[in-house]
Amino acid sequence: MMAKLKLFVWEDVLTDYTPGIAFALAETEQEAREILLKKEECLGTYHSFNAKKPKVYDNKMGIVL
Repeated sequence: MMAKLKLFVWEDVLTDYTPGIAFALAETEQEAREILLKKEECLGTYHSFNAKKPKVYDNKMGIVL
């Protein structure tokens, strides 16, 4: 059986002039970080999400930003 996916959310990251948000749907935090690092065209040189712990969502929910 496939492991349950979770939504990993890093807020106030990737900052240049304003804070950004990064998120990934993955089984583990490490996998989520690896997915984001592959998105170099989106992240550029701003990898500040690596220093932060993400919020993790694994149930029904909604987010408004």
